[in-house]
Amino acid sequence: MIEQLTTSAAVSTLNRLLEREAWARERLAPFAGRVARFDAAPFSLKLEISPDGAFREPSPQSEPAVTVSLQLAALPLALADPPAAIRNLALTGDAEFAQALAFVLQNLRPEPEEDLSRFVGDAMARRIVGLLRISASHWKELAERMLDNGANFFVNENPMIVARAELDEFSASVARLRDDVERLDKRISLQQRARG
Repeated sequence: MIEQLTTSAAVSTLNRLLEREAWARERLAPFAGRVARFDAAPFSLKLEISPDGAFREPSPQSEPAVTVSLQLAALPLALADPPAAIRNLALTGDAEFAQALAFVLQNLRPEPEEDLSRFVGDAMARRIVGLLRISASHWKELAERMLDNGANFFVNENPMIVARAELDEFSASVARLRDDVERLDKRISLQQRARG
């Protein structure tokens, strides 16, 4: 039930974006009938390419030609910065289809102002989207500051985690000690052979 609702919402949203992008539909049309599966455990959805290059819901027994996997932990990044999230994707299956699909999904540009303007008008849509962008920017900045402060606390004020510089220094010291022990072992061996 949830997968069906998710699939319906994804098909509707993606097809609304494809309506404005003839190049994207042309790029996907040669792969008509092929199914792509998107996994972000525990969520999963399958989309089929229609003959006109749009998306549609596949039959339940259809097998995916491509599987796109994203770790659930990377999902917020995917929502906030889709191009950056592409680095966390794992693609398996038909390479040509995967490449076309990835290209289209990377280059589709949502236009929330245009979609929202149908309900509230152009001026109000611009204000709402502008406010949401500013809000998202502030939340992102706040999250970055919280991460920096948390890392600083655990490294410096309440040392539960070792700083990278300290760890590198410790590793170098261990390597020097290992080399010194090996040299000492060789000297001892040489002296024992000289005496014996």
